[in-house]
Amino acid sequence: MTAPLDIALPAPRNWHADRALSQAAGSLLKARPDYRQLDAALTRLDAVSPALTNGFYNHAPMAVEALCSMGQGDEAPAWLEAQADSFTLAGPEGAPLDPDDWRALIGGRTRYPEWRAFFRDELKDRPWREVLSLWVHRLVDGFSSSACHAILQTAHMARALHAHETPVRLNALANALAAWADRYSPLPVEPRPNQGVLDFHATLSWITLLPEAHAPGEGAITAGYAQLVHADDFAEVTSLVDLSGALELRFDALMQEMTRLFIAYARTPYTVIVFTHAVTATAAARTLSTLVPDALGRRLLFRAFEHGAALMAAFTPLALQAPDPIRALPPNYPAYRAARHGDDHIIKLTEALLRAYQRSHNPIYLDAIAQAFAVLPAPDRD
Repeated sequence: MTAPLDIALPAPRNWHADRALSQAAGSLLKARPDYRQLDAALTRLDAVSPALTNGFYNHAPMAVEALCSMGQGDEAPAWLEAQADSFTLAGPEGAPLDPDDWRALIGGRTRYPEWRAFFRDELKDRPWREVLSLWVHRLVDGFSSSACHAILQTAHMARALHAHETPVRLNALANALAAWADRYSPLPVEPRPNQGVLDFHATLSWITLLPEAHAPGEGAITAGYAQLVHADDFAEVTSLVDLSGALELRFDALMQEMTRLFIAYARTPYTVIVFTHAVTATAAARTLSTLVPDALGRRLLFRAFEHGAALMAAFTPLALQAPDPIRALPPNYPAYRAARHGDDHIIKLTEALLRAYQRSHNPIYLDAIAQAFAVLPAPDRD
């Protein structure tokens, strides 16, 4: 009689899959930032409003910086040209803002030009990292404002400034902070003291999903946030999360958890877009955390987690109506493919996952890239 094996036999290897993963990983690791086109792109966007003609947030500043960060800066001019018809102008400035009255002015949604002028003056008089730290401190509780796009824009512009300080990039940071201040809107949940007893995954497992009667459909992400008033235990559960430990490692752990969330629930083009924001918001918070004091970075960590938990609570019921996620292989040269694909969410998601993969070599980030490309078709450019 043959003795039973006491070790597991290796699974048959899929050489095509191995080759695809190897090529994707290799091209990710070789990607290097190329910011030569960034200032020209940001100059073109300088007078543009945060709002597009359809009312949604203008992703262009974020997307062109992400293209440059992935080494695809040469694609930025053509990408901007393709988007230009959707831009609106910021409009003329009104009376200057009173800096002593900032608490009453944030979130007004009517004074973006004045906020832009205010932050440009601030950045002329003080070091940009000082201004950034002060205003992230003041605005961080509005992390999810405009579906977190304001903080995304701020992080992309701060990263560009950290790479090289120029007047154009200072103005771009002013524009980002202005959008965040003007659109400031905290989630509709009562804050609770942090209890710090569960890791990210365990805390998410306790999140109660919105009941079907209150779950949002395929509308604005902010409509999903509004339904959190019906999630009675949301603040209590999110307060359980443990934020202690080395900040960069905690952000890496959160990035992995948000990527798992994406893979589980990004099943349709709409839910790809929704859960992309769990990943990209975490990446943005991580970027900002390296430029501000540690205590503020810890607040960013919590708000990024809370934001992902909010998306999970609000949009998982919709995601579960679709079939299981598509399993696919990542495209060769994903940074180049993202640029050619052209969707702003694909560009920003690929860039965020690229950075996470470069830090950890964890194939989960390649799986997420593969799923995004498989589910979200390229925009119709005709």
